[in-house]
Amino acid sequence: MEKIILTTFTDPMMGLSYEQEPVYEKLAAHFGDRLVFHYVMSGLVRDVSDFMLPEERALPAEEGIRLYNRRLARIYKGEETIGGLPINMDGFHLFDGDHRSSYPLCIAYKAAELCCPEKAFPFLLKLRRATIVETRQTTRTDELISVAGETGLDKAQFRRAFEDGRAAAAFQKDLELTRSLGIRQLPTVLIQYGEKAVLVNGMASYEAFVNTIDKLKV
Repeated sequence: MEKIILTTFTDPMMGLSYEQEPVYEKLAAHFGDRLVFHYVMSGLVRDVSDFMLPEERALPAEEGIRLYNRRLARIYKGEETIGGLPINMDGFHLFDGDHRSSYPLCIAYKAAELCCPEKAFPFLLKLRRATIVETRQTTRTDELISVAGETGLDKAQFRRAFEDGRAAAAFQKDLELTRSLGIRQLPTVLIQYGEKAVLVNGMASYEAFVNTIDKLKV
């Protein structure tokens, strides 16, 4: 039987993808082993300054980023109602002057894929929760290695893949794929069935996903 491939273009820090997890669980239950999930890391925050307000950028870096973290925390809390999963922003401090990008999280996911593909998705789930619920500073290498260990990955092997360029190269391929498809909004989902494919908003409802997939199968 032809597989249905659902590829999500996202970033581990995305609260929207976290809140979409219940929809994916329903899809997995509905379609069973006909449905295959893939994840492409699309790098939400190249540099935190890209998302800072002019008044935040005008301040000394640490102060401006602190204010941005506070504003980002409010955005995360606003997403809590989407899927009903808890979001905790107490002490949220994902970015600072030395950790200005979400790219390390994306590279970490690729390192997990390289080390143990079957543990990559559990690692992604744990990394999301570490960021959005536990408010750990997962832009830091030591936190990423801790999450890897908590997911059952060999921490030394993970660190090698994370630091020796292999995971970074894999992430660059993900970025190139994202750009080649013209994706500018995250999360976005590519649904493929045989030779048919369609891009949809990653925040589509369960019913919308089922209807789209059913149309592809006709």
